[in-house]
Amino acid sequence: MSQTVQSTVNYQHDSGMDTEALSRFLVQIHPLDIDRGPLRLDDLVTLGRSSGCTIHIEDDSVSRQHAQIERGVDGFQITDLDSTNGVQVNNEFCNEKVLQSGDRIQLGSRVFRFLSDNDFESQYHETVYAMMTRDGLTGTYNKRYLVECLGREVSRCKRFDRPIAIAILDIDHFKAVNDTYGHLVGDEVLKELAIRLSGVLRNDEVLARFGGEEFCVVMPEADAAQGFKIAERCRLAICNTPFSTRAGKLDITASFGVASPDPTTLTNPEMLMSEADQRLYEAKRVGRNCVVATPVGVRS
Repeated sequence: MSQTVQSTVNYQHDSGMDTEALSRFLVQIHPLDIDRGPLRLDDLVTLGRSSGCTIHIEDDSVSRQHAQIERGVDGFQITDLDSTNGVQVNNEFCNEKVLQSGDRIQLGSRVFRFLSDNDFESQYHETVYAMMTRDGLTGTYNKRYLVECLGREVSRCKRFDRPIAIAILDIDHFKAVNDTYGHLVGDEVLKELAIRLSGVLRNDEVLARFGGEEFCVVMPEADAAQGFKIAERCRLAICNTPFSTRAGKLDITASFGVASPDPTTLTNPEMLMSEADQRLYEAKRVGRNCVVATPVGVRS
């Protein structure tokens, strides 16, 4: 099945065009579709799986008539058309909501950014840059950014003989969550996990999603003991409170593998990732919902 948003409206930048005609846009940020470009909104547009919708979204998680966006006296308002999976604006379900520039709109598994015509070019380029470096679903950094970040940090560690730690974490039994409750519930778990981890990490600690349910935390200047403590703090943030989802509250846990080799023996980012992955394997082998680090050990 095609995963491309199909629309009857196209964006053509023309400095002589009426600014009202270019007033608001949607940009799809998940799944990533940079080639599509921005979708211009008329006074009234419908979004859904039906070919009769103004913006046709070929995705089974989207209802045939999912939502409409209409220009009103207070601006553009999105309305849920009794869809199966609902409309979320900035991660909150709503029936109706007046949209603000920068709002994040989710219809089923599709995620869009709502942009205004005020400084549109700057907003659009910022959005495209975020699409290239951020995971569209969770808002964390993506694999591409992670690879670049690790390259810089490993080079710095080797040059200045400074420590670094990374943790690879994997959500325990995540496939069972998707199989039992559906992928949209799985998406809710991923988003909430990202929010929780972002809340306990420092600004210089980088959180990235690089696989379906796999995340990586890069911890500059952290040795093995510090890396273990940070990973343990993340583990507790996940398991201490059930996750609220449309299927009810779910108990979610994760396993962590932490690597922090001696900077003098560190050769490249791949070595760092490989060691953390080995520790993650050990964490799953000994029972999951725990942190394994070298040389600190295991705590659960």
